[in-house]
Amino acid sequence: MIMEKQNIDEKEIPTGLELDYLAGALGKRFIRRWDLYSRQRNDGRYVCMHERLQHDHLLQHLQGELTLGTYVLDAEDLGQFIVFDADDGPDWRRLRAVAKSLNEREIPSYLERSRRGGHLWLFFEGPLPGSEIRSFGQALMLHYGLGGIELFPKQSRLTGGPGSLIRLPFGVHQKSGKRYSFYLTNGQPLALTLREQIYLLENPETVPKETVEHLAYATKVIRKQSTGHVPKKQKTETEKTPTPLFKQIKQAISVRDFIGQYVDLSAAGTGLCPFHNDNVESFSVHDERNYWKCFACDKSGSIIDFWMYYRDCDFGTAVDQLAGMLL
Repeated sequence: MIMEKQNIDEKEIPTGLELDYLAGALGKRFIRRWDLYSRQRNDGRYVCMHERLQHDHLLQHLQGELTLGTYVLDAEDLGQFIVFDADDGPDWRRLRAVAKSLNEREIPSYLERSRRGGHLWLFFEGPLPGSEIRSFGQALMLHYGLGGIELFPKQSRLTGGPGSLIRLPFGVHQKSGKRYSFYLTNGQPLALTLREQIYLLENPETVPKETVEHLAYATKVIRKQSTGHVPKKQKTETEKTPTPLFKQIKQAISVRDFIGQYVDLSAAGTGLCPFHNDNVESFSVHDERNYWKCFACDKSGSIIDFWMYYRDCDFGTAVDQLAGMLL
């Protein structure tokens, strides 16, 4: 059994000009949005700070004075990496097996430990549309049977909120008090010190664009094949009933992906309700039935109902606004 050193020794943290350089390298590689940033709370959850991310924030992140999250897509719906998130030991072992297989196929990836499991990062040669990144990630999930493991970004494009985020590497996790490392597939550290790990990740090996395009296209084909259905008796064009606009909106995005841009949701789909002063995570989303509910204020419904409450508007206005955002 391979033993791993899960966290980096605080004595290895650089200072002075070298720390300044490393903070810049970290931002250049991992930060997609500078117009706002996310900060981790003591309970491990994140809060969006609607102010510009500064170089000093990155310095404080490396010094352990605060912990940042990084948004996966920028304001133009472009991303330059994809992350698979395992929440426990068994799923972490699955990700390690995937990384080994990818390595054998000459698809570079990077393993990073976390508090309960770990992350698998893949970097691209340049910014790619969120839809292409998601298709590529879903192709890998389908190929390796990664059900139950989270994929970031969680959405193909932003619809008003800042989108999904992942913990920015090398910060001190506010709940565990530890700083986690990157690893090779054999369980050995990517490098022995924080400075060396950041230097290596400043210019990581990237997934060839042709590979991304090929797998993304394959996923779209598989989806069409799996959902293709020829009814026994097809209706003519004049007999077909158009899908109402409000149903198209509900089908365009899952309630988790949409609401996750406005409410910090746990893996189980719970969070603090945005419609009252909530401090016990009364809010939850239900994936199978594709709706949300708050057990404290008793509000519930579809993404349309959520938008009506969130924007304080009527049904018609909500449908018009969501149609412009999602369709």
